[in-house]
Amino acid sequence: MKLEIFDVEHGQCALLTDVNGQRLMLDCGHNSSTGWRPSTHLAKMGVQTLDWLVVTNYDEDHVSDLPNLRNQVVIKLLSRNKSVNGASLKLLKSEHGCGKGIDELSGMLDRYVGTATNLPSFGGMNLKTFCNNYPADFDDENNLSLVTILSWPNFKICFPGDMEKAGWQKLLQRKDFRTAMSDVDVLVASHHGRESGYCDELFSQTGMKPKIIIISDEKIQYKSQEMVKWYGTKATGLAFNGSNRNVFTTRRDGKINFDISASGVTLSTG
Repeated sequence: MKLEIFDVEHGQCALLTDVNGQRLMLDCGHNSSTGWRPSTHLAKMGVQTLDWLVVTNYDEDHVSDLPNLRNQVVIKLLSRNKSVNGASLKLLKSEHGCGKGIDELSGMLDRYVGTATNLPSFGGMNLKTFCNNYPADFDDENNLSLVTILSWPNFKICFPGDMEKAGWQKLLQRKDFRTAMSDVDVLVASHHGRESGYCDELFSQTGMKPKIIIISDEKIQYKSQEMVKWYGTKATGLAFNGSNRNVFTTRRDGKINFDISASGVTLSTG
């Protein structure tokens, strides 16, 4: 089992690949500097089917390559915050306008409905999602992010989209959410490590002590680097290339890889 977190600058894209070739993608942002795109990445491998796409946030940097991706592969299953439909998404984005990715996604939301059965197993992975509701709880896309937790018996990682402090505090009212977050091993920092996505109660009220925190970001973008030290105090750290690391960033480390097996989890970069 391989989980890759790609360098897509100030965006998000990760790919989980099972030994049997099944694939789950979390967001589909691209790197405008290097030209890397998830659609071309899959094309080079001859992949024509994506078994599962999870959209954690309704911003363009999380879905910028979606039009190309849909031209390359058949997307069998879509997970997202279901309280937002196509019309609601366009309303949410009306102030700043829809990019090509969001426009593509809005057309998908009313087609990918219902409850899927016979979900891909990905080595016995358990996928849990949590989100606030539109418009009852929030009417901004960040606090409507889909907090997505992937777990195996020996590994648990959380992709929270761009959840901000108010959204975290709302979710923390739920016991099942606090329980699910309590033993996360790897936390992908919300909102690319920006201060707006940081919530101290997320740690104090759940008891969560991740080994590492990962930030998907680029150079000097919204002061995200200012939170690296703060996040570093919340992680226990692990040995990597001769030193103890608490925080990894795609800006510094490039692509971040996890090889997951019953015998253990191995981290590598590049």
